[in-house]
Amino acid sequence: MRNDLFAIAVILLLSCGCAAPVEEPAPRIDLEAAQSSLKEADRAWAEAYAASDDPADAFVSMLADDAYLLAPDAPLARGKEAIRSIIADLEARPGFSVSWEATAADVGSAGDIGYTIGTYQMEMTNPDGEPIRIDGKYLTVWKKQPDGNWRVVADMFNPDGPPSTVNE
Repeated sequence: MRNDLFAIAVILLLSCGCAAPVEEPAPRIDLEAAQSSLKEADRAWAEAYAASDDPADAFVSMLADDAYLLAPDAPLARGKEAIRSIIADLEARPGFSVSWEATAADVGSAGDIGYTIGTYQMEMTNPDGEPIRIDGKYLTVWKKQPDGNWRVVADMFNPDGPPSTVNE
């Protein structure tokens, strides 16, 4: 009888050790709120850029340290300094200005990565001294940081077509 109780106790202990661990359910993400916060981050970035005395610094302020920029007719840029250089070169062009607005935002089911899609308008003076406008679209990939803020990990933009002259 004693051996039977001992055997049952051993079997119970072994079976408890073989049970699969209970996993906690993933926290529910309010995707609508996450999408709204992402679109707000994009809007705040555009406003900070437009209001800044140093737009290149304002642009890189929202980037992750190892972010990518995929600009038209330019090599792939990686990292804040490389991206800052491209933006500073654009800003140095006569008559340069740019504005953008997100038209859509989406966030993955974990709530930690998302993207914004939108349109931009860029103006500058061409080599003949005429003001021109370039309309285009962009895609920006964002990653939520441990502090809860969104940071840009990749930004890509391209024109809708050739520049048009601006009628003054």
